[in-house]
Amino acid sequence: MLRRVVDRAKQIRRSEGFKHSVATPRRISLHATQRLNRGVFAIEIQENSGFFSVMQMVLFILMYCEEKCLTPCISARGGLYGDPQGKLDWFSAFFEPVGKTSAVTALHKVRTSTVRDLVQLGFRQRYESQLQLRPASELFFEHYRPAAHIVDEVDANCERLGIGATTLGAHFRGTDKAQEAVPVSWGHFCRMVEQTLAENPHLTNLFISSDEQAFLDFFAAWPFSRPVKVAPAKWLATGETPVHFSGYPGLAIGREALVSSLLLARCGMLVKTPSYLSAWSKIFNPELRVKLVSPPRPDAFWFPDSRLWLEQEEQEKAA
Repeated sequence: MLRRVVDRAKQIRRSEGFKHSVATPRRISLHATQRLNRGVFAIEIQENSGFFSVMQMVLFILMYCEEKCLTPCISARGGLYGDPQGKLDWFSAFFEPVGKTSAVTALHKVRTSTVRDLVQLGFRQRYESQLQLRPASELFFEHYRPAAHIVDEVDANCERLGIGATTLGAHFRGTDKAQEAVPVSWGHFCRMVEQTLAENPHLTNLFISSDEQAFLDFFAAWPFSRPVKVAPAKWLATGETPVHFSGYPGLAIGREALVSSLLLARCGMLVKTPSYLSAWSKIFNPELRVKLVSPPRPDAFWFPDSRLWLEQEEQEKAA
């Protein structure tokens, strides 16, 4: 009985509603400060979560700015991808501002608010249900684009690995993702890839990306009818510990995550398990055809995978 009570208490503490309520004073103070900027919304993110979890925060900020006719000024320091001293703006190291957003970086006396969790902004409950794939892509690229040195690295890898319109990309997210998505066995995933190849004979090669070396070895040994190329990842999970909690150099794993997502975005089609990393490939390339082999869990039914799954269900019903 006591254990059930404790488990229930932990579940409540992890819930978005509880976190949202606790963060209310911080949220009120943040928005009061930002109103003093008169048209600029300046946020510094210091969240200790995955790279594309931070990107979700960026997307919500852009939605708010669009609604309120504000100019975003976004930075990210410290956390899992910056330096321990918090001097490096790692978001600006990976992305360049464009258009009106680029001009705000020259402004002075802008008050910047620091956030360490999405609930401190209060935007998930406000915007999650409104997000659509193509508008989200258009909104992001209206303000930011991958830095030139990132694009150069992606171009070089595409040429070296033969990634293009006839490539079937595959992404398997392992380690702790079972807490947020319905698990898929390695064999089942490979059979889904086989089925996709059979249904799309124009696909001539495979590109696989994953956070688990054991899975990559398993996939590479599977007797696919097409040649397999493996993502050039140096930093992989240690046992059941996710990559971003394995103590690797922050800037290096952030760069690797972004490059992997952009490489998958360059494929002609993508088969994937739920993951922010590969879901953002659809944001980077809204024309990308995506097959999601399992849904996110109901308590983690978050964009972009939530929208990918709902659209996939609609297409299957129509067929």
